[in-house]
Amino acid sequence: MLAAVSLTKRYGGAPGYEAVRGASLDVRAGEFVSIVGRSGSGKSTLMAMLGALTRPTEGQVLLDGTDIWTLPEAKLASVRCRQIGFVFQFPSLLSNLTAVDNVAVPVLLGRTMDARAAYARAYELLACVGLAERADAYPGSMSSGEQRRAVIARALINSPRLLLADEPTSDLDEETETAIIDLLGQLQEAQSFGLVLVTHNMELARRAQRIYEMRQGALELLPTELPEPLHPHAPPIKSGTGACDVHPRLSDRNEDESKAVPAMARAPIRLGNALLPGLQTFLIAAAVILGGVLVVNSAVGKYQDTQVRERTTRLASLRHIALNSLRGEVRAVSDLGDGRYEVTTYLQNVGGGEPIYVMAPDLRAYVQVGTVWQEVTTTPADQSGNGVLRIEGTQTYRYVFDARLRGFTQLMPNYMHVRFSSTMLISPSSMPKDDVFERKDNYYVYLKPFDVPDDVVLKRMRFPGKPPVWIPMPAH
Repeated sequence: MLAAVSLTKRYGGAPGYEAVRGASLDVRAGEFVSIVGRSGSGKSTLMAMLGALTRPTEGQVLLDGTDIWTLPEAKLASVRCRQIGFVFQFPSLLSNLTAVDNVAVPVLLGRTMDARAAYARAYELLACVGLAERADAYPGSMSSGEQRRAVIARALINSPRLLLADEPTSDLDEETETAIIDLLGQLQEAQSFGLVLVTHNMELARRAQRIYEMRQGALELLPTELPEPLHPHAPPIKSGTGACDVHPRLSDRNEDESKAVPAMARAPIRLGNALLPGLQTFLIAAAVILGGVLVVNSAVGKYQDTQVRERTTRLASLRHIALNSLRGEVRAVSDLGDGRYEVTTYLQNVGGGEPIYVMAPDLRAYVQVGTVWQEVTTTPADQSGNGVLRIEGTQTYRYVFDARLRGFTQLMPNYMHVRFSSTMLISPSSMPKDDVFERKDNYYVYLKPFDVPDDVVLKRMRFPGKPPVWIPMPAH
């Protein structure tokens, strides 16, 4: 059904950085394939190329033998809408829409069925994932597991032949993670769609019919039967057992042999007979010194290991605070006229009350033109968010950007595809030393150009009223 042939994604000029290099895999109809690998190994980039979201630098993505990246934009959009479902790493539900509205959106935008049929299918899918009673709930009132179930229903609304799930449970607890993967497996078996799952959890990956591993951009097929992980430490040997008592003590054996030698047979005392005792004394002293050196070396090694473990723990805690205790999103985009817009972002401390200190984010705006992102001018709209701020609740930031561009890519008719990249320094202390983490966020929106009249937009898009200035997109 789907085949990736020598996919490579390179960023920057020659020689550039290869996020994915020469990756090949195939997915048969109804097959479950999993991909494991460390963070930054290229898994998400590979999934974006398979899902028709990122164009490969080299290679092909064949759907029923046709390279999707040779299709015109309109047909490629149809492939994204009708053939492939995508479950992103984060829920990415539209906060101002109910669960059933979120599930129905892909059908309404793609016009694959009328509104009545779209909502009937949306309610049916929500019932399939156990959310029949939560269809009218907004994402803000839903648990993480409920949001993820709604996302799965949304991905299946157009009955895709292939479902791509990019670490769909990375931010869930173990029990909820297992429930979501069980649900995916049941749906995949019942509806016979192909499933590609990216995960860090090897136990979840083992459920697949084939497992691939991503290492530094290279994809490798793993054996079907993977060995269990080895224990890092062998159990200590109890004294007095096993090989510890195979041989008698050397001193006992020498004593017995000494007793067995008659006195007349002993060697006579000769000149230099004190040499051997002196040599023995020297060897004993050297052994004592060597033993001391080994003890000191062992102590230093243990101390260094302790320091490394403590630093690893601190870094893991810092990473958790920066990525899990601070939520960031785009709150609003307003049209200032003449191609100028104001974007408002926010950071919310969701970590349980402990303050988080943040250096004012550096925000850059990009518009997709063809297959590249073209940066546009962006400046802070006020100075209130400058410097280091103590965030205990919610902090907003405002920026003004200029989006007067021609020839922009229209993933949604008459709308620009815009990416906001935010870089910030985060620390749990007001006077940080080595506890600083650099976090980078990407926010994606569809933006209505200032010079496109509403009636032109409404000819190709269906909105209940006036076309919105902006529409949030899932992370990708």
